[in-house]
Amino acid sequence: MIWQEFSLLLDKLNNGECTMKVKFQTLILGGMMAVLAAACAPDPLDDLTVEDTQVFITNYEPTTNFASYQTFSLADTVYVIRNQQTGVSTSSQDYQALDRVVSTLKQRGYSRVGRQAKPDLGVNIARISETQTGLVANYNPWNSYWGYGGGGFYYPPTYSYYQTTESYWYLEVVDLKNVTTGQQPKVVWNAQIRGNGIFDSASLTSLIDKVFTQSTYLKKN
Repeated sequence: MIWQEFSLLLDKLNNGECTMKVKFQTLILGGMMAVLAAACAPDPLDDLTVEDTQVFITNYEPTTNFASYQTFSLADTVYVIRNQQTGVSTSSQDYQALDRVVSTLKQRGYSRVGRQAKPDLGVNIARISETQTGLVANYNPWNSYWGYGGGGFYYPPTYSYYQTTESYWYLEVVDLKNVTTGQQPKVVWNAQIRGNGIFDSASLTSLIDKVFTQSTYLKKN
């Protein structure tokens, strides 16, 4: 039966009776193949573990001599920055992050003092949440095939809005020893911890350790 229909189609093609029909059928077949190929393609993100998604970014001022500093000051709260709004947090998780940073800096030879003691370095820890909104145009695939010489059909695109929110840890060290009166202190080191599972108390200590491991130059001794 299939072969008979195919033979009949060939006869019509030879007589010039179904050119548009064949184009249309070919287009449908091509579209179906593309959909099937996309459906069968594996998503590489599905194979990522929580650890695979985590990123540790560190930056420092290359002219800084970190061995020249003796003391540092760190607030007892974590800053919270969410879409241009700021506040402070004192959860158990925040204290865990604060304690780890303090103990690490002490191990590296620095002494913690209060702000009134004029510390050499100022240390800040923050949790930052950023929300981004975007617009995506969804073009109709038929627009590329129909219409000849200005005629035919045109289907305008539709638009979809999307919104994503990312939260991450941000650590910062500023130079208070050499600050100029009336000027903001220079940031000599900062770090970001991004990805999934970064607010899990069970792994938070090791996450903070990783940014310091990347920064072997940040030490007094």
